[in-house]
Amino acid sequence: MITLSNLTLAYQQKCLLRSANITFGSGTLTALIGRNGAGKSTLLRALAAIDTPKEGAVLLAEQNIHNLSAEHRAKLISFVSTQRVRIANMLCQDVVAIGRAPYTNWLGSMQDEDSQIVSSALKAVGMEEFALRAIDTLSDGECQRIMIARALAQQTPVIVLDEPTAFLDIPTRFEICRLLADLAHNSGKTIIFSTHDIDAAMPVCDAFAILDNAAITMCDQQSAKEQIKRLFSL
Repeated sequence: MITLSNLTLAYQQKCLLRSANITFGSGTLTALIGRNGAGKSTLLRALAAIDTPKEGAVLLAEQNIHNLSAEHRAKLISFVSTQRVRIANMLCQDVVAIGRAPYTNWLGSMQDEDSQIVSSALKAVGMEEFALRAIDTLSDGECQRIMIARALAQQTPVIVLDEPTAFLDIPTRFEICRLLADLAHNSGKTIIFSTHDIDAAMPVCDAFAILDNAAITMCDQQSAKEQIKRLFSL
């Protein structure tokens, strides 16, 4: 699990989150909900130790992740951004293999175990048959599955995703949310993702983190419905 301890975040002069104290549990899928500009991406980047908080800490196994080496953090938290890898002629299995970087030797050489982990990650997202396909030939939904497989290959207890359903058609949005729920529940990982796709997230998420007015509230499914209705009816 991962914990926000008196976490304060700011962008330029604007406070986005003030003295937050919440915990994201292991084996759970949490949707981060908020209006545009509320600070969802900033919070996710702080969770992934990409950005430094103004005050407080992000704790994983009682360790402040911002005090850890980049190599150590890469074995604890993986981050899937809104950007898609679209390098011409790059094979899907090679994109997923990037997730093994924290574990390979100084030459970046893949061992048999690494190759097996890559294959397992592709299978977990239903993309094993696409291993030798060039990633620039995939649909947006297929590409997003490869990005999730790359995070799985990194073998971290925490996966953070920024708008993983953006730019996808409606059926694929539901598929991606169900996939994330299955991965969290079957592997015991803590998975946190930001989204505006409330309809796709609501049936499968274990918790909802509502970000509004520099405060964050953790809700279950039932209470989240009222909170989200209030948030977007303002």
